[in-house]
Amino acid sequence: MMRRTAFFFVLLLATGCSPARAKMAVYAVDGFARVRPDDAVRVASSIHISAARNEYEPFQVVVHAGKRALSGVNATTTDLRSNSGGVISASNLTLYREHYVHVTIPSENSLEGRGWYPDALIPLAPPPAALKMKVKPRFAAAPFRVNARENQPVWVDVFVPKGTVPGDYTGIITVSADNEEALQIAVQLTVWNFTLPDTPSLRSNFGKLGTDIAKAHGVEMNSEPFQTPEWNYAAELAAHRISPIITNTDYPRVHDDGTIDYARTHAALKKWIDTFHVTGFPLRLLGDDPTGRDRARNVTHLRAMYAYLKANGWENMAYVYVLDEPESAADYEEVRKRARLIHDAQPGIKVLCTEQPIPEHKDWGTLVGSVDIWVISFLWWDDAAVAERLRAGDEVWSYLGISLTIMGRVVPFWEIDFPLLNFRLPAWLNWRYGAKGLLYYSPVNWGQTPDVWKVPANYHTPYNEHFNGDGSLFYPGTAVGINGPVLSMRLQQIREGFEDYEYFKLLADRGERALVDETVRTIARSTSDWDKRPQAFYDARAAIARRLTTKQ
Repeated sequence: MMRRTAFFFVLLLATGCSPARAKMAVYAVDGFARVRPDDAVRVASSIHISAARNEYEPFQVVVHAGKRALSGVNATTTDLRSNSGGVISASNLTLYREHYVHVTIPSENSLEGRGWYPDALIPLAPPPAALKMKVKPRFAAAPFRVNARENQPVWVDVFVPKGTVPGDYTGIITVSADNEEALQIAVQLTVWNFTLPDTPSLRSNFGKLGTDIAKAHGVEMNSEPFQTPEWNYAAELAAHRISPIITNTDYPRVHDDGTIDYARTHAALKKWIDTFHVTGFPLRLLGDDPTGRDRARNVTHLRAMYAYLKANGWENMAYVYVLDEPESAADYEEVRKRARLIHDAQPGIKVLCTEQPIPEHKDWGTLVGSVDIWVISFLWWDDAAVAERLRAGDEVWSYLGISLTIMGRVVPFWEIDFPLLNFRLPAWLNWRYGAKGLLYYSPVNWGQTPDVWKVPANYHTPYNEHFNGDGSLFYPGTAVGINGPVLSMRLQQIREGFEDYEYFKLLADRGERALVDETVRTIARSTSDWDKRPQAFYDARAAIARRLTTKQ
């Protein structure tokens, strides 16, 4: 009997399995992995990551409970140190407990289906005083509990400060629990010898931070109490290289005749633009008939705003989001009329429209000559049409929509129940096609769910089509006592894509555009065809980083 037991144990090891664990186990995985509660335990006591200066790089530490549930679980980190004496303080490593949400109705065309998804990231350390709320948190960060035979991942974000000396750094993540021996994960970080810029090279517009935040945080829209969480949400967008929209309260006051008064708003506006490294300034059209009875004051307003922006060196950010997704001949004509108004009133202000150059119906006419910034859904992407507009001197952006297909076309949809790799990919596709910006309609679309923390199907159509986490990249921090946002794993991977784009631009600016283009095309072959192996992304990024290091 003993010989049979020993043989069975050896067989388990040989097949990659292990007998039921009685105690806590910990292991490391990369930032692309989604570890479900009942996933098999892996064996990885160390992790190797790499980053440039002024860059974030994530990984995960997974805590697994054996036969008994774990209580009092927490994780801490040491400084990261190099042999040459360099130090990255532990304060630059932020740890989060990954909160699971339950997808009961999959999104349309979902690739991963029903089940528990780690997504919301609750910081283990208490928030600073500026973020604390006097409410009892619904969800705790740490110490936490892990059910018997289940996993609980911890997300680790490492930030490399600008002045960091390049080289290899090491440190330790320690996981402790009640009545358990503490376990450790060894961390090795390679710091590349180049620095990412503060201002993103990839422009963006991720929508307004408005009514959903006000409702979730129990404050009146645009009130003084509202401005605190609004700032905190904007700060996190900026930390993820996404340009937050200019606020209502910071936009210059507009008189009835279209003239402006910026005396009371200028200081706050300048602080917003400088602090968050803003890359776009959407100007407003006034009234409900801007090309008719409101034309005169719109002409005055556009000229006054452009003069103000130019006086402050901000004029290159100016555009008018002229109309959203025109869907008829009448819509197309309205775009053309508004574009003529804008171009005639003030050359230099660009017209942005979420539409593709080739209209859905020929009898709608064309928007060529009217639109300066084409914001094209990947579902309607046409390589030749995009290339033609770029040759003509227009600007092209991309944008993501709900996971409905057109003629069966699959693109990198952004719902929860799609791979995390989808959220990193669009920045690569933008480089692949020469697109300079990325648009998404909202990071805080919580209106159609009773509780985004528990019901991720936050958007649905009249046809009973459900979309989990669509336009919802943040969670309202009120649930954990934070007067600001809670991040999602999806948002972290969007940031990683924006950072990858900086690698591409840095090397291209040093004369190696062809190498960058070739490398990106091996990953992002087209809007519906891409390498789905996480390691392929890491390898391609590392190849560019090594070349950047040798080009110093």
